[in-house]
Amino acid sequence: MEELTHLHLTINAKIKNMGNVPKKRAESIVRDILEVADMKALGPLVWSDAADLDFPGQSFVQMITTSHCSLHLFSDTNEIYFDLYSCKDFNANEVINVLNSYFGLDEYHGMIYRRGNNHGIEISKIGRW
Repeated sequence: MEELTHLHLTINAKIKNMGNVPKKRAESIVRDILEVADMKALGPLVWSDAADLDFPGQSFVQMITTSHCSLHLFSDTNEIYFDLYSCKDFNANEVINVLNSYFGLDEYHGMIYRRGNNHGIEISKIGRW
């Protein structure tokens, strides 16, 4: 049986002051992430402005054929929280480069969780802790 890898990337980052992320820009971000990760969208992007103005910003979720990616932007603190989970392997550094090109990651940290059907879980810390 071929090895099936599940990869989960999480990123918490301080970003350059950029204000809001309109839906069109979020669609561009997702398009570029899916391109470098060689993944396909499963339906339209779900995007929303913050309903709770104590935490202004935007959030999106994109279902993909192998799972999902999501991003939460907090415009008052210039932070993003990003998550990409897939049953297909991808290059996490290329995804981080896309995030950096859009947001200007001043600093970030995160985790890569890799698990497969023929071995246990491998956890790697990335960024500055």
